[in-house]
Amino acid sequence: MDTFHALLEEMRLAFLSELPERCDRFEALILSLETSPDVRDAFNELYRGVHSLKGSGGTHGLSIITTLCQQMEDLLSETHAQQGFGTAFATRALAYVDLMRRVETVAQQDKPDYSDIETGLERLRQLTLQRRKSGLIAESSTVMTGLYQKTLEALPLQLTVVGDGLTALARLLHEPFDFVIVGRELRVLNGMALMAALRATETRNQHIPAILVSSKRGEVLDHARFSAALSRDQTLATNLVAAVRAVLPG
Repeated sequence: MDTFHALLEEMRLAFLSELPERCDRFEALILSLETSPDVRDAFNELYRGVHSLKGSGGTHGLSIITTLCQQMEDLLSETHAQQGFGTAFATRALAYVDLMRRVETVAQQDKPDYSDIETGLERLRQLTLQRRKSGLIAESSTVMTGLYQKTLEALPLQLTVVGDGLTALARLLHEPFDFVIVGRELRVLNGMALMAALRATETRNQHIPAILVSSKRGEVLDHARFSAALSRDQTLATNLVAAVRAVLPG
């Protein structure tokens, strides 16, 4: 067992030692996008690199890397959709890379304290939101996901979409959201099990407002504590807007 743990630690240290080189490449790609927004290859390489780093961070128990990369992915996706590459994007993206660089130093301390990095992440998240509220959609059906997005597009929201309950739980454990929309028939971990598990934690999202959407009539678990339970019927669009408005803070 000691040999196994030693091997894991060796792999973790190797991962951390490679982090500066990855950050150097990310910086070069970001600067390329700032000056030439139409360089598709640069965007694709950057997105793939951040996505790969996110998975590697989780493998090595560095949830701070996973959270950081998830937020950077969201920035990349939204900027790509809006064709908004330029100085403002580069400034924000480079700030994420700076936080990545700091992880290497902190992670090698005897008792790593990521609180300053987490504060920086929250500051960047708020800049990206720009007074919008942040919602997580956990839904396995792409048709339903499209419906939710279309229905809510007039509201001041930033919506993040995941396709299974386990991924949703991972993001809710590590990232702040203002509310969550949950499909009852989620893959891997169904909607009620997802929220029951989250309510049992002591995380920032433990008491997050949650809206359940289901095609089935049935009991809703009390300890899942949904703010609203909506049916997949002809009234869903109207009811969803009303339910989201009701749970939005301030």
